[in-house]
Amino acid sequence: MIARGFAKAVLAPALVAGGVLAGYAQERFGENPIKEGAWVYPTEKIAPAIIEAFCQSGFSMHFADGGFFTVLNQPIAKMKKKLSVDTSGTCAFNAEKQTSTCAGTETDGRRKFALNEENIFERDGSYLKVTTSFVDRDTKEKVTLVTYPMRCPDKVVREILIKAIPPK
Repeated sequence: MIARGFAKAVLAPALVAGGVLAGYAQERFGENPIKEGAWVYPTEKIAPAIIEAFCQSGFSMHFADGGFFTVLNQPIAKMKKKLSVDTSGTCAFNAEKQTSTCAGTETDGRRKFALNEENIFERDGSYLKVTTSFVDRDTKEKVTLVTYPMRCPDKVVREILIKAIPPK
């Protein structure tokens, strides 16, 4: 009985310490994990097999220089969609802090608003986890949102662009 209590007392802190150290042993990002291409930001971990459905409603296009814009794929008539730019700006990645700061413009109808946000990058198993903080433009309060970004397949993005932008 005493031996069991002793074993628990000795092993429990070791197991906790091991778990804590395992959390810190994650490989750090040397560069922005949001690479060039089209990305979606679901708020839950989704299966890669259904990513195409998320991409159909809109995506953020990211470029090597840190620039980005977000397009919404809005229905305008039966079997027709219209792409509209919702947000644009630039992001700067800080490898030491594992964060990026983004600044730009967000569009809501005819109104434009300043966009300023900070993103914290982590690994969550095989998923990329991003915690984004910004000030809500209506309430003026700080908001935090967790997303699990996934890259849209190039083929899907091409199809969306071809359908939404008719040839002249």
